[in-house]
Formats: sequence, C-alpha cells, structure tokens
Amino acid sequence: MQATVATAGMEAVAEDRLNILEPLRANLVMAKAGATFMTGLVGNVAIPAYSGTSVGWEGEVAPAKDGAGTFSEIKLTPKRLTAVYDVSKQFLIQDSVSAEAMLRADIVKAISNELEATILGDAAGSATKPAGMFNGASAATLTYDGTVDMEEELEEANVNGELSYIVSPKAKAALRKAKKGENGFVMEDGEVNGIKVLCTSAAKGVVLGNFSEYVIAQWGAIDLTVDPYSQAANGKVRLVINAYFDAKPRRSEAFVAGVVE
Repeated sequence: MQATVATAGMEAVAEDRLNILEPLRANLVMAKAGATFMTGLVGNVAIPAYSGTSVGWEGEVAPAKDGAGTFSEIKLTPKRLTAVYDVSKQFLIQDSVSAEAMLRADIVKAISNELEATILGDAAGSATKPAGMFNGASAATLTYDGTVDMEEELEEANVNGELSYIVSPKAKAALRKAKKGENGFVMEDGEVNGIKVLCTSAAKGVVLGNFSEYVIAQWGAIDLTVDPYSQAANGKVRLVINAYFDAKPRRSEAFVAGVVE
C-alpha cells in the first residue's frame, strides 16, 4: 500500500481543502486620489461649467467690451457593466470552502477593477463606455524636468487643491531610477516633488491632477440576479450582474497625462 499511488491506497489519504484564493486585482486608486463619487442617481446628470467673466482696460469714456463668459455642461449618462456566470448546482451543493461567497465578492471587485481600468485606460469613449484618461495623450517624459513641466502646465491652467500622481508600475520604476541632481531621485518616499504617487497596473502611464475634479457616477446599486430556471435543465444556476456607471473630468485642464509604452 502506498499513499501516493492511485488504487494502492492514495484514495484513503484525507485531503483538506483550504479557502479558494481570490484572484489578484489592480490596486484601486481613484478613491485614494480623491475622485468625486456620485451614487444613488436616477436621471441623467449635467454639470454646468462657466468659462469665466473677463474685464479689460479702456479709456475714460471709451465703451466697455462685453465680458460675459459662456456656459457649457458635462453630461453623465448610465453605461452598463455586465456579465453572466453559470455555476453548477452540484458545485453549490458540495461547496465546503465558501466558494459562492468568494465568487460574489470577486464579482464586485471585478466591476471596480474594470471601471478603473477603463478610466485609466487609453480607449476613446462611446455611448456604452467612458473615455480613458490617456486617450490622445502623448508620450510621458519621465525625468525631473518632465515632471516639473507637468506641474507647470497645471499651474498655468490655475488648477488648485491637492494634486496627486497616478502611475503605472513601469512609470513608477522609471521615476524611481531617474536622477534628480547629484544625490537624489525624482521619486523618493512615495512622492514626486512633494506630491504623493499612487501606483496601479490599470494605468497606461502617468497622470497628474486634482482628482476631486474627476467625477465617477453610479446609478442604483450593483444588481446581482440569481436565475435558477433558465439553466435548470443543465444542472446550473445562472448569475447575472448589472451595474451602471459613467466617469468624466469636470475640468479636463485639471489633468496632465503621458503614456508609457
């Protein structure tokens, strides 16, 4: 008899099943960076924006010029994140390792991960998907001068408030290696030029901005429908997930992004 040979005793060896390891997900950073979340929405959302009033110098009796600014609006409409999961009834009956609870929790994580990957991606927006922050961005210059230029661009646009960097792992590594003078590096102690840096594999490069100017809108709650009927003949339970989001900057000039290949 042998404990490692089939039909010779291996079947008698007890086997303990530990909890299923959940897949690793990208580090969700938009909330840490201070993005504005709007939840519990019902109708479409329009955020008005005003270009600003202007004034000018004129002579003593010269007519004043019209200084009125113009209004525009940022529109947010629900876009659907969805998936279908079929789980066998036998698996649910024999589950002794909390697999169902893990699956439900991972569905929520998958939604968060896909939402952030879309926001920090480089794809163009559409009627069914928000645009990525790196869409149309040029190549990043990951040097001390390059980061100073990014900060200058925001200052020229009068962007105030707390700034943060969100970077990809590749961009983070490059910033940590880039020299700053004779004895220092561009990124040290989790900061670049005194500005905190957040890293995620979802990002396509490096983006600097005031993330409170970025709006993530959610309509309703995450909806998980348990359908025990449509796949009943196949011995399965169908899980249907639906969630509705949109995401846009309130002020596009509040962000400077550069792609890292």
